[in-house]
Amino acid sequence: MSIKEIIINFNISLISIILGVVVTFAIQGRIDKVQDRKEVNYALDLVSSELAKNIEDINTMSEYLNQEIKSANYLLDHRLNLAKCPVDSINYHSGIIFADASITLSHDALELLKMSSLFQKIGNSPLSMKIIRAYDACEFIVANMNKHIDSRNEQFESTINERTVKQFAMDGIIDIGNFLKTDYGLYSIKWLTQYALPSSYIDTTDIQEGIDAIEEFRHPSRKHKKRQ
Repeated sequence: MSIKEIIINFNISLISIILGVVVTFAIQGRIDKVQDRKEVNYALDLVSSELAKNIEDINTMSEYLNQEIKSANYLLDHRLNLAKCPVDSINYHSGIIFADASITLSHDALELLKMSSLFQKIGNSPLSMKIIRAYDACEFIVANMNKHIDSRNEQFESTINERTVKQFAMDGIIDIGNFLKTDYGLYSIKWLTQYALPSSYIDTTDIQEGIDAIEEFRHPSRKHKKRQ
């Protein structure tokens, strides 16, 4: 074999090796992208489900807070003739305003996105911002709801002391009839009726927009069909 043939064969072999490496990397790159896409989609599914569940929990708590106002109004309206009201109604409305309530929302899916570096792999800054804004909205709503509950509890607790406990909470349970006969009891229930409606400080728009943005990102064709 001549030197020329050796050089040609070497070059052919070298080119074959280089092409093989390039093809291998290209294929592996596509495989990695497909795997990343699956992981991102899975994580976004979790985020969407978590945000939807958070909205459900917020709505449940909002219903409770609305009922709290209604119950306080009921007790105020009937404070002079509570003895004539159905016992079940009195117990129900008393139970509502003295209930041990609070709300916490999950953010595990968001933590998964952060810890697994999937945020960067989403490759869509507007979507990432909407997800972050959705969870910020969750925290803001929870803070306001629990702030109201804490203020309410402080209001009731401040009315109970060594002197008043014998008057309307001798058995460890507040007697709503006796409670309303006191100035501080009446004030506490009126305070509940005058508190802002949940709708004034509970807005799940950003949360829903986060869910919608995920749906649009994962299934862009569905949005196109809706437009048609």
